[in-house]
Amino acid sequence: MRTGSFPPLFQKKRDPWAALKKTGQSRSFNRKDMLARVGDSADELYLLEKGRVRLFSSSPQGRNLTLSIVEAGDIFGEQVLFPGQNWVSDAQALSDGVLYAIPRQNLELLLEQEPNLVLQIMENLGQRLQAVERRLGDLVFKSVPERLAALLLDLIGPKARQSDGPTPVPNRYTHLQLAEMINTHRETVTKVFNRFRDDEVLDFDRQKIILLDMERLREMALR
Repeated sequence: MRTGSFPPLFQKKRDPWAALKKTGQSRSFNRKDMLARVGDSADELYLLEKGRVRLFSSSPQGRNLTLSIVEAGDIFGEQVLFPGQNWVSDAQALSDGVLYAIPRQNLELLLEQEPNLVLQIMENLGQRLQAVERRLGDLVFKSVPERLAALLLDLIGPKARQSDGPTPVPNRYTHLQLAEMINTHRETVTKVFNRFRDDEVLDFDRQKIILLDMERLREMALR
């Protein structure tokens, strides 16, 4: 019998950013650390190995609008691909963690060796910009309950969004963090959450959020 005719039953999932990790410099950070500020030179790409990071903008009055949450295994700082660019948002750690920083010079050498990596990075950037555009559209045209429903569906991802049964929201979010993603106040999010729980749309405690009535959420969110 020939050996090697069949692939192994369990194949290790390929890390799409393995090459970035090899050429990057590992850095640890603590919760609430500012990893980048508006106006900083965009001279490094970051691969988040562990932890969570938020990208946000602040108003002169001190209100924050979270544009994106970066999870472990994702990249941010893609503007490094365009020489002379500065950061147009702030990046702050939501938890302790570790990232890999890839200086522009190292990244340029890597992209010469692996040109397909450019497409992966641009695709990642495109998905983030698409999500931000959708969120900004929600801010203009939807009420707070509709915006919150849309956000919760975005947080569980496109596949889980189509499910019918109880669906947990991955990761933990405070009411303040959710409020800063839909441009409202923490107290307003708490009121809407309580209303959603009374209507059996979802359930929640300090550690988790479980979406119960997916059809109702999709109707409110127009997703």
